[in-house]
Amino acid sequence: MKKILFTLALTILTVGFGKAQDKFRADYNYICFYDSDAKTWSEWESAEHTLIFNYNENKDIAHFTAKGQTITYRNVGNKDEGYTNGNHYQIIDAIDDDGNYIRIQLFDDPEIGMKLIWGEHMIQFSKG
Repeated sequence: MKKILFTLALTILTVGFGKAQDKFRADYNYICFYDSDAKTWSEWESAEHTLIFNYNENKDIAHFTAKGQTITYRNVGNKDEGYTNGNHYQIIDAIDDDGNYIRIQLFDDPEIGMKLIWGEHMIQFSKG
């Protein structure tokens, strides 16, 4: 009986630690915007943003903005990865609080950071 309880406890702890390791935080202190009409990026602006990835069982993302708002991006799957200009990224599909389809592109390099993509509209965050 003790072996069964020990095995059960070990299994629960292992599953719990596995989930905790999936969760991670990304802090950014710069932001810029893509103008789809002019096809240009704005200048970088100072703005503190924090994102918590995989914060729940659905692996959703919580975004704490510089204005003190919290936005939730509901993960709908379709995770992919690739390279652009030699830089590795992961990208997922999500739905924002307003029900808009969004893609979230997270680069390994925090100085390149992360992009939120709504069709032709983009916001990029960077840790400078």
